[in-house]
Amino acid sequence: MRKIISVLLIFMTVTGLAFAKDRYYSPAFSWVSPEVKGQGGSFISNGSGYNSLFVNPASFEKYREKEKKDGEIKKKAELTAISLGAGYSGDLFTYLEENRAGEKEMLELILDQVTSNGMGASFQVGTGYVGRRIGIGFMTVAEMDAPAVETTLGVTGDLMLTSGLVAGYAHPFELGQFKLVVGADIRPMYRFIAKDIDIGALTGSATDAATSGDESGDISFSEVNAMAGLGLGFDAGVDFYWRDLIASVTMRDIGNTRYFFKPVEQAFGMTFANEEIDEIYVTPWTMNFGVAYSPTLGKLNKFIAPTVHGSFSQPLVREDALYDYKSQSFWSRLDLGTEVVLLSAVALRAGLQGGYFTAGFGLDLFFLELNGALYADELGSHAGDQPEMGGSLEFAIRF
Repeated sequence: MRKIISVLLIFMTVTGLAFAKDRYYSPAFSWVSPEVKGQGGSFISNGSGYNSLFVNPASFEKYREKEKKDGEIKKKAELTAISLGAGYSGDLFTYLEENRAGEKEMLELILDQVTSNGMGASFQVGTGYVGRRIGIGFMTVAEMDAPAVETTLGVTGDLMLTSGLVAGYAHPFELGQFKLVVGADIRPMYRFIAKDIDIGALTGSATDAATSGDESGDISFSEVNAMAGLGLGFDAGVDFYWRDLIASVTMRDIGNTRYFFKPVEQAFGMTFANEEIDEIYVTPWTMNFGVAYSPTLGKLNKFIAPTVHGSFSQPLVREDALYDYKSQSFWSRLDLGTEVVLLSAVALRAGLQGGYFTAGFGLDLFFLELNGALYADELGSHAGDQPEMGGSLEFAIRF
């Protein structure tokens, strides 16, 4: 074990020395899944299907069981024809109360939330095939984040759009009473980032344009820096099965995933500042541990199927190694969750994510699926430092 740790440290040190430029933190490619968030963010050992594409490649070996009329059990993979999801972080209930307000009131609401705990929004669309050892999927995620500030002057937000393909394979090894599954995947990605967008100015320009009847508007991005580039990520996972228990270890963004960004002058019909990029953007390597227990209840499993689980993540990076990266305490990286599936159609979920309670639901109506969740993310280093409430919904067509 000491030799393995020594090799990892040497590799990370050599990798760091290979680049003389400043290194900045770039978030991992994932999406705000209500199925995962509703269960406290834990999805390492209990994961399966579409959402496991960004969690644990060893879960690609899993499959769904369907009993035929003659009593035969058919094993099938999960095909997600399309998944549409949206997430919102901030004071969700206030937003719901004020969603019919005018443009001026909405701007005041946005500024108020940014000066309290910050706010953000995301939208994602994707498709995938997962099960029976194969996992492949494509997803596009658009995220807007406005971090918390003390004053409404100079409120800015970052826009990030990431498209990626995930392709992987998992292989089982039968070891008597035990089973070991080893999986790996590769993730080619394209990411676009526009940084420090002046939200107040843009919203005000849009309001003035609407009032004056100027359809072209006065919104300008000429002072906004934008960049885009490719990244290539590698992941690996191991699941260890013993009776009704699964223990897992995964490694995400092995060796640190670097994005090769270049400045963008024009995109989506907008013109940007087109300044040179003197930084390197990296998604740090993380090691994750998980455990899940799903008791076998015989015929009762048709009516009720409970699962309890937990996970813990350990980034393999120091806080001072990447700009904009903020390390979190042990408890902020510990997730606990549970799910109870009733009549194979209704899922009730709850959990504890980084010290905050989460709740969610799922409805599986033949090939239509609806998932929702309420949760809170810790943006600070310790639980209670800077909680940000969030909610997400997903509508999917799955077979």
